[in-house]
Amino acid sequence: MTPNRTVTTLALALSGPLACKGAPPATTTAAQDGGSSRVQLWPGITEETSPGDLSTAWTSSWLNGAFSLKDGVLPDHPIRRLTSCADLEGVAENDVVLSRGWEHYNFREKFVRCRVMSRLRTARAARVGYVRDLVELDDLGDVLPAGVAPVLGPDAKTHSWRAADPTLKFDREGARGGYHELIVHGAYRGRVTWLAAGDLDGDGIEDVVLFSNLARSSEGPGATLDNIIRAFALTRRQPGGAVSIVEQFE
Repeated sequence: MTPNRTVTTLALALSGPLACKGAPPATTTAAQDGGSSRVQLWPGITEETSPGDLSTAWTSSWLNGAFSLKDGVLPDHPIRRLTSCADLEGVAENDVVLSRGWEHYNFREKFVRCRVMSRLRTARAARVGYVRDLVELDDLGDVLPAGVAPVLGPDAKTHSWRAADPTLKFDREGARGGYHELIVHGAYRGRVTWLAAGDLDGDGIEDVVLFSNLARSSEGPGATLDNIIRAFALTRRQPGGAVSIVEQFE
């Protein structure tokens, strides 16, 4: 695969459809404390702008590229050329032929998103939910736990993302229209996107999935760009309670 994005684009982590200046957040459904009658999917979980059936998306070929397994690794893997999330089952990044730069970035983005998709395929509708308000917030810094921050900082007792990075700010300038996402500024910059809501861990309480694609805001001369791409299933156990991480995908 040939790199087709500039370093600036990667550093900003603006992947996917073209961003819209100051795009408003998409509208969510389901009552705050009433759970949801189904697993809710939002733009970003699949490569289609409007997410549909996950079973179809799971086996559909990616729109921008494919990858090959290294010679001699995973000899029992039935597919050597990886073109879909289904093909990634049992595959790790070190098993794949990747050139430096864009291919690593492209693979990581797909790998994390496919791991989330795999979990959502077994998720259930939640009986109750206390986290849907997070999706509408314009500032997540004080409510999300420090584990969401790319770097925790020197204080091991840090309790929130903003405590880990006091320069943290959010806005919607550059957010994609129809997406539940915020643009991140601070020690790291990029975007965070809400992908789905449902009961991922079987406790009956709604979880929401946040995809995070961030790069260090300032790099020294000759530094190698290395986006931190992760996703988090987050929940509250009671109304107004602390937000906790149910599961991390990376």
